Amino acid sequence: MPRDSTADHSNLSTETHWYCVKAQPKRENVAFGQLGTLPDIEVFFPRVRFRRAAADGPRSVVEALFPGYLFARFSPARQIRAVRYARGVAYVVRQGREFAPLPDAAIAALRSLAVSQVLELPPDPWRLGEEVRVIAGIFRGASGRIVGLVPARQRVQILLELLGQQNRVDMPIEILEPRHAHPLNIALS
Repeated sequence: MPRDSTADHSNLSTETHWYCVKAQPKRENVAFGQLGTLPDIEVFFPRVRFRRAAADGPRSVVEALFPGYLFARFSPARQIRAVRYARGVAYVVRQGREFAPLPDAAIAALRSLAVSQVLELPPDPWRLGEEVRVIAGIFRGASGRIVGLVPARQRVQILLELLGQQNRVDMPIEILEPRHAHPLNIALS
């Protein structure tokens, strides 16, 4: 039977830091709720709200920003046992044999974007006339202007200059990047 490597608390940090906690499959909410009831433990479970195409039209959906993971601020020497055995928790992420503390600045940046722990993405980031850049595929690096929207197919038409003339090209939105930066790119850069 494997020995519990956290049984000896003498080598654990007494300082309070943020740690990444892996939840059991599909139990992030359970882990979040359980850890939130423990004294002297701060929990952050960032989620993202976005629109997803559905058979009956687009729907607003909230999902984990980092599926299967949440963050907890605690002192391993004092609270590792309570965290590890909380309902919904699989384990605390390690780097080698040590628990891996996260930089406070990274969590602060995420928190500034996720008011009430939910990051709100723009409902319709694509607008007619908006300048975009292609980030994948054969036109990678090309820039163009949106001239048509096909939201049901998750595509847009952009005007690209090809062989010296303007051409309408249908593109999937996954390979386009708007000229304005995504909020996560701004905060974490």
